[in-house]
Amino acid sequence: MSNVNPLKKLPGLLATVLSLTMASSAAMAAGTLSGTTVSNSATVNYNVGAIPQPSVTSISVDFLVDTKIDLTVATIDGAAVASTPGSVNNVLTFTVTNDGNASQDFSLSAVALANGIGNAAFGGDDNINADTFSARVESGGLTGYQSGSDTATHIDALAPDGEITVYIVSNFNTGYTNGDIASYYLLAEALSDDGLVGTPGGALSETIVADTPGSVDIVFIDGDGDGAGTSDIDRDAQHSSQNDYIISTAALTISKDSIVISDPVNDTTLPKRIPGAVIEYQITISNGSGAATATNIVITDSLDTEIGGGNIIFNTAYNVTADQGISIQHPGSTVPADYYEYSNAGGAEAAGRGAVIADWNVSGTNTVTVTGIALNADESAVIRFRVTIAL
Repeated sequence: MSNVNPLKKLPGLLATVLSLTMASSAAMAAGTLSGTTVSNSATVNYNVGAIPQPSVTSISVDFLVDTKIDLTVATIDGAAVASTPGSVNNVLTFTVTNDGNASQDFSLSAVALANGIGNAAFGGDDNINADTFSARVESGGLTGYQSGSDTATHIDALAPDGEITVYIVSNFNTGYTNGDIASYYLLAEALSDDGLVGTPGGALSETIVADTPGSVDIVFIDGDGDGAGTSDIDRDAQHSSQNDYIISTAALTISKDSIVISDPVNDTTLPKRIPGAVIEYQITISNGSGAATATNIVITDSLDTEIGGGNIIFNTAYNVTADQGISIQHPGSTVPADYYEYSNAGGAEAAGRGAVIADWNVSGTNTVTVTGIALNADESAVIRFRVTIAL
């Protein structure tokens, strides 16, 4: 019997039909999963004369789908995150997406923008760093950062097309100025999925030898993120995104001056600071433009040394009303531009004066004390009281 291929020897061949059969899993946005076996063979169907003949099928050809490493770090905050000096657990929010075709662990790093090397993410100049900062992974519990549960510092086994929220969490000591900016990158790097919860996998290496159909090669295809101050470049299994903190605090200033109201010789006509003269002190507290609201403001002015030395006497009536020696103008009053006289004894004041309380020689010995003033940006309050130069 001849062993020659019948397609070459038999005359009357009328038609040849080729078909491919393939076995693969459903493709996702990230692509066919790494390690998927792709098998195909070719089949020939033909007739001799009008008679169909048995089909001829090639051997099956198999290969494994290689691993593509791709990831995206994205900033979720739409503006710099306002943070108050002395506050803890200030949060920048990001997402990390596995755009590759295999489950991966990911390492996470919070990288501070070096002061002076560039602009912050949302404008302005980075000029400070937080006192402590670290990256934390959302645990999937309550919405937003939870210090008790969002404690992981790397991502375990993020599936292809999987996305997870990651936070940079920072603390700021006191002493920072309103408008200071601390800019950070979240840098993520794809690692091997070691199958262990709580343990990051090892670093990945790109396959640099020729394609090996029978094994799974690794190809980095990630782009370059925001991280000018990081190691992040194209095709390095890393990606980064930038975000900012901005310090939001009050910018209080205080000033004090005095004028002569009267003296025993000239009365109110060009009075001088002689014994018996009435002197009015004025204290002005202001909050700067663009500053955060200052609340629970407490102002104290001790006259204990001067009174104890016999130099001055506190006037218990600011103008003419006995036992009301302090006059205050502040934004919380019904008519903010008006001055109201306050009881020397302190306590709740009349309607229209807000929550402000003033006292003399109650909260502190020979001291004017004022509490309860609140100032928004660009607001001021003025406190006035009078003394007499001792004869």
